[in-house]
Amino acid sequence: METGEDVLAQLTDSYNRKMDYLRISVTDRCNFRCQYCMPEDIQFQDKSHILTLEEMLTFAEACLELGVTKVRVTGGEPLVRRGVVKFVGWLKDLGFEDVTMTTNGFLLKENLEGLVEAGLDRVNISLDTLQPEKFAFITRRNHFQKVWEAVMAALETPLSPVKINAVAMRGVNDDEISDMARLTLEYPMHVRFIELMPLNGDTDGSRFRSLFISGREILERAQEELGDLRPIEKDDPAAPADEFRFDGAPGTFGVITPVSEPFCARCSRLRLTADGKIHPCLLTDLDVPVKDAIRSENPIPAIHKVLWETARIKPAAGLTLPEESRHRTMSQIGG
Repeated sequence: METGEDVLAQLTDSYNRKMDYLRISVTDRCNFRCQYCMPEDIQFQDKSHILTLEEMLTFAEACLELGVTKVRVTGGEPLVRRGVVKFVGWLKDLGFEDVTMTTNGFLLKENLEGLVEAGLDRVNISLDTLQPEKFAFITRRNHFQKVWEAVMAALETPLSPVKINAVAMRGVNDDEISDMARLTLEYPMHVRFIELMPLNGDTDGSRFRSLFISGREILERAQEELGDLRPIEKDDPAAPADEFRFDGAPGTFGVITPVSEPFCARCSRLRLTADGKIHPCLLTDLDVPVKDAIRSENPIPAIHKVLWETARIKPAAGLTLPEESRHRTMSQIGG
């Protein structure tokens, strides 16, 4: 690791997993308060602790030099961060092959033109329900119509096909599995249900267990109503979603199963938090400070050193822990 030759080698962890995918949480703030992600009374980081976009770009540049080719801009809600559209353009100018964004959609419609011009390759929109009242219950905000309009608008741009992410919750939105899947028969959408991960404050796991529904059950229920699903071969073997298609459908339907069928063995991800820590595994409470390296006199080699240290301690698999025992909520990590 100490030699120049090694520093510029492909970043690989102790289990020989290539680390080529970076998620950057540009902010811990959000304009929604989704129940599985962010407590209503969450205390945000003081803005003085948050990296500037320029500092995040320096970190991204260091990652690019070590073979990271894909970067996703996340939050919180990334579009509440001033300058984030420009930041997408900076990432593309650096030379990343794939620059994407995950958003709740509330501010997407008015930013679509700018994001396309900046070079954004794809967009994932979080949408757990097609029912306005249920949307208000889950997000604690009454903004379904604005988000749906953003989804429709995005389909008319080069960002189409659009990915829709829905967190599956038994007794909350599992009655809409077939409705969400049916979207793929009508639109060029990639609809993916994500298994619920442990909830904030659920110390004994009882609430999580009552709400959890597995990816396998989701697929079975979709097929019961809409017919057989054909598996689709992954373009990227490290991609977490198992995707399928109904006959004749312009879109795809899939599941992401971090709980019932973990995909840790093919994980290629690193996460940079908005306050300057590398989070190497979503399901552990492991943070590696990198802010000092970013702000050092010679930041790129300093960041490289921290990245290699992070690669060495990235665990083989995550632990499904109640969030109360972690330092961060899902919104602070960037998902």
